[in-house]
Amino acid sequence: METSAQLSSLEDENMRIRASAIIEMGRTGNRDGVQSIIGVLANREEVDWLRACAAIALGRLAGEEVLSPLVIALQDDSIIVSRAAISALGDARNPQAIPHLKGILENKDKEELHAVTVKVLGEIGGRDIMPTILRALESSNDLVRIRAALALGEFRTDEIIPHFLKLLQDDNESLRAVAVSSLGLLGDGRAVEPLIKALGDKTATVRAIAASSLGCLADGRVIPSLEKALGDSSEVVRKQAAAALLKIRRKEAP
Repeated sequence: METSAQLSSLEDENMRIRASAIIEMGRTGNRDGVQSIIGVLANREEVDWLRACAAIALGRLAGEEVLSPLVIALQDDSIIVSRAAISALGDARNPQAIPHLKGILENKDKEELHAVTVKVLGEIGGRDIMPTILRALESSNDLVRIRAALALGEFRTDEIIPHFLKLLQDDNESLRAVAVSSLGLLGDGRAVEPLIKALGDKTATVRAIAASSLGCLADGRVIPSLEKALGDSSEVVRKQAAAALLKIRRKEAP
């Protein structure tokens, strides 16, 4: 669709035509209609799903002028619109959004938005968000904690290792899975013994990821434990243990 046609469609009485134009402009990066799209997002008389489309498009179009309307939309009465605004701020990757997103996490009335907010903070990145991510790891909401663990893994620094070692003892198997995966990616020798222990986890998925992570560490000390895992009751675990052993032996070969 040409720019002139898209701009014309933004004024169409048919809501679906307007939505299609908004989505297309966001997809193609056409910024000619930014102000019109901002107007749609700000207009509370519009239906929520159309305003949500506008928010998502603005995130993809980025630019300084989209920050303020998206921040305002964070406090919208519509959960659909506010959730879309959070995701859009992640797409825009604007660090100026961080204080506003932290505000969502501090608001107990916005708890249903906390998981997606943590995810977006991780996408924006920056070391100044680490304390916020660590606090989110202590949430009573397991989905928030999982999002926080995934975001924490993106830092790839030694200081996050103790937090993942602690998560290996967590009751939530998804968090244990994130922990064993992240420890393998970090490649730190401190994870060898804890990951060997994780080969005995009650959940096959965690055991399988632990085997794969041990292969990434490529430490000869893990070979006996991986050989034992070849007899695991789970086929997935056995396959991962075999693949890890092959990886280690290839690296050890002269």
